[in-house]
Amino acid sequence: MVTYDSAQQMTRFDFFLWERAERGEDFGTLPEAVARTAGSPAEPVAVETVLVSGDNPLVLLRPRGVLTLLTVGPVSLLHVGDSHGDFVLGAWPTDHEGVFHLVGSVPPTDPRWQRVERWIVKAAPDVVPVFLNHDDFTDIGTALSEFGEVEVSRLTARRPSDFSSLTRGWAARASSLRPSHHEAIRETEAEGASVRTLRLHIADVISLHLRRRAGATYYNGNFGLFDRVVLGRLATAAARRRELLSGRERQVDEEPLRPITIRLPQPTLVDAEATGEVIQVLESQRDVAVAVLHRNPYLHVVVSDASDGSNFDVFVTEPDVIEVHPGFRASMGALTRLTQSLGDQFSALAIDEAAPPEPVSLDDLVSPF
Repeated sequence: MVTYDSAQQMTRFDFFLWERAERGEDFGTLPEAVARTAGSPAEPVAVETVLVSGDNPLVLLRPRGVLTLLTVGPVSLLHVGDSHGDFVLGAWPTDHEGVFHLVGSVPPTDPRWQRVERWIVKAAPDVVPVFLNHDDFTDIGTALSEFGEVEVSRLTARRPSDFSSLTRGWAARASSLRPSHHEAIRETEAEGASVRTLRLHIADVISLHLRRRAGATYYNGNFGLFDRVVLGRLATAAARRRELLSGRERQVDEEPLRPITIRLPQPTLVDAEATGEVIQVLESQRDVAVAVLHRNPYLHVVVSDASDGSNFDVFVTEPDVIEVHPGFRASMGALTRLTQSLGDQFSALAIDEAAPPEPVSLDDLVSPF
């Protein structure tokens, strides 16, 4: 049961969810739950989209013996006691297999949400976040533009060339609109930077924050629109990534699938010092062992994931591409963590299957030039 003290610490939305879960009452979809909390929560609602190797991400995230877990229908909730105030973390299934939204009414900058993110890191490769690229940001902004002029009030970005940060802010003015998502992203790309977060507004309709680590925060406005347009596209982006990275392990007596490529915005991996950054990213992952087979002029690294036995070969033979070749054991979660950690560090334009090699003609073989 929720005690008086914990109820005083919880937000109204959290208290509504937990009180009904204790009674075993189905609170419906996420928008329906929000609608039952006086139509719209007064506090932000933070969402992070994750890929899960299992049926319930909270079972995989929960520290043993620490937190209380309740499940009502397809939704699970954790009641988290914290020195900064009790809160409830929910796992809401999406329309896509293995894709869940983790939902809480504490902002991502709050130490409590950062605690959740540490749980996600520890739960890999069973629970893995998904990272957005510029096309995903643009797609969400364009979909929202059907409901009004989309304005950007704040943007953060990072330059992959030197990993420096960029922050831009635009104040609201009665005489003119702030930049659109298209303008803000183009300006960022012109400066050689990659978007990390975007705060978007449509006057009198919605205010929200998008994060590269497939997440979004609802501040105010039409929550149904937030759920349908923003969360729907986060789930779709995650499902596409899951499909791409599933079932890619090598098979005996079968031609291996084409490798996964991580395409960088600039040709930065030009020498052994630069490719050393790739090694550092790999070594920083939990439960991962790295063996460098070749360092110069090209990079070849063997990666073993001790958490589930997955193994990969990582190559850098071009200055703007990292190739990942899955081995005979390559789980979706381990491959997702590996490719996305590299993609995030180097602000990748895209993570895709490598294009088939161009056929070699007879002229290519005999021509002196």
